[in-house]
Amino acid sequence: MAHAVGVRLPYEKMPPDVRAWVGHVLGGTVMSAATQLGGFSPGVAARLVTAGGQRAFVKAVGPELNPDTPSLFRREVDAMRAISPLPQAPMLYDVYDDGEWVALLLEDIDGYLPPHPWRPYDAARVLDALAELTSELQPSPWPDAPVAAVRSESFLSRWDNVIADGTAVPDWVAGREQEFADLARTGLKALAKGDSLAHWDLRADNILLTDNRVVFIDWAHAALAPPWADQVILQADMRDSLKLPDLPDEDGITGLIAALAGGLWWGSTQPAPPGLPTIRTWQRDYAQTFLSWLRERLA
Repeated sequence: MAHAVGVRLPYEKMPPDVRAWVGHVLGGTVMSAATQLGGFSPGVAARLVTAGGQRAFVKAVGPELNPDTPSLFRREVDAMRAISPLPQAPMLYDVYDDGEWVALLLEDIDGYLPPHPWRPYDAARVLDALAELTSELQPSPWPDAPVAAVRSESFLSRWDNVIADGTAVPDWVAGREQEFADLARTGLKALAKGDSLAHWDLRADNILLTDNRVVFIDWAHAALAPPWADQVILQADMRDSLKLPDLPDEDGITGLIAALAGGLWWGSTQPAPPGLPTIRTWQRDYAQTFLSWLRERLA
């Protein structure tokens, strides 16, 4: 898998009121703003340094860039306030929300995204950190968090869309679409039983590694799920790189893999959303990974 790469808005193009808020919170004029790649948000994502040497990371978006992303940022604020302080997540300094533009000012982490293909050392560190994080977040410290099976039900039920639309599928999948739709429903039922807070979007581009920390970033999709949900998603990102520990051979996990494969495959055939021109190609590649995994588990 390749890193997700969106199209970022430069910090200097952010509305003046938002930039003024940044300067006020940091107590000085921003002298350097380095745009960061990775992820799909069309907004600002930049590492900042003020005239006085204060450092921070800002992410910001308005509805004119993408109408749905401000709501995702608001959910991320709720999630981060619920889990703070955890060493596996960045510290949240302050939040700006004028009803349209939403911005988060966060700890600046001097780390790197795990490269693709994954290196064994990086993968081992991240899997260990995820095990620790999952333990910390079960039961969820955010009892009112969205339920993954509810908030993602439409996405995870898209084998029905594939069938209804007659969407072309790989040769080995043809004729098995209904089987996979039924299997995806099994995954949804298992997903609904979890009481752990899952990040629910774990990929290399949502992880930063430093010499002594593994930090999981971008918590906009956090939701209640079983403790194995994040491991499934993360292992999909690692699968093409190295040998991974086996997951339990249970219908719920296989069903989730089937559901994710269907959601990504059908989504990849749709027009790109506003401000996200690269997402469909990425979804097609990611769907292929889940389909290959599904085929192995059903063999």
